Amino acid sequence: MARNGEWSFKKVQWTNGGFRKRVINYYKTIEKYKNKYTVLSLCKLFKITRASYYRWCCKGKPEYDLKIDMNLALKIKNIFTNNNGIYGSPRIRIILNNQGLEVSQTKVARIMKIFKLYSIIRVKKMYRKPKEIKTITHGPNYVNRNWSIFLKNECWVTDVSYIPLNKKFAYLSIIKDANTGFIVGHKLSLKNDVELYRKTLEKASFYRNDLSKKLIIHSDNVNQYTSIFAKKYAKRNNIIISLSRPGNSIDNAMCETFFSSLKEEWKQQLKQNNFLDLEKSIDNYIEFYNYERIMVKHKTPPAYVYLKLTQNKKNVSNYVETFL
Repeated sequence: MARNGEWSFKKVQWTNGGFRKRVINYYKTIEKYKNKYTVLSLCKLFKITRASYYRWCCKGKPEYDLKIDMNLALKIKNIFTNNNGIYGSPRIRIILNNQGLEVSQTKVARIMKIFKLYSIIRVKKMYRKPKEIKTITHGPNYVNRNWSIFLKNECWVTDVSYIPLNKKFAYLSIIKDANTGFIVGHKLSLKNDVELYRKTLEKASFYRNDLSKKLIIHSDNVNQYTSIFAKKYAKRNNIIISLSRPGNSIDNAMCETFFSSLKEEWKQQLKQNNFLDLEKSIDNYIEFYNYERIMVKHKTPPAYVYLKLTQNKKNVSNYVETFL
């Protein structure tokens, strides 16, 4: 069955406009003959539920208006194309509601299916248990997947991912705020070493003004995050190091979800021939991710929550420097 990407169509009852128009004709027929026959018998004849008929009556017995649906479909299509096919029905519904148009997610998904607007989906990979799991850990796991208990700038998560580049790899390091999802720092390099982590921390430090408050930085059990530099930097800047358990990538799921979104939603733009073009493409995506991409949880981009920006600003990226 075709999928919208962010929401399953199994819950959609009206798959096309013709079927919906036919159901409304059933309601009119029941309304016409309900004095001669019972509503229950007529609903059984048309194979519909009484609840749906009474719901239609409570709504004022509306007619099927194809013109209204076409106007809505045009707005949905514009939102879909303007965001490179990334948004599915949940995010498009949020945008329409923010524009003052009250519409359900079911209706948006139905229209998207009719016009074959399928968003980019993240394909689930089969879980494979690692052959060998190291039992040695270099520190405790203070976070333990409890992301919701932290406020802004109380917990950052960090990780490194591989980006293909000319039959080799470039390495993308990010630091992400666990509460708001805002990417506070990122750096691309051809080497996966401690220097890459140091430069990422330098970028992220601009968003941390109060060093008296403790900050937890959660990461994997790899050498960059357990190095002498990482421990000295943490001690000097009032930082607590939290490490995932060996062989448990879900412990650092906040970073893994970002890398998954990047590699699926920006798949074509990541196919670059040189390092500078790849770096520019990743910068563009992270700017889109921070300032434009809708989060279903907050119904706004991460920057509106992290930087406390208002939605009436046309280009929020121009206002970043005022909050540093």
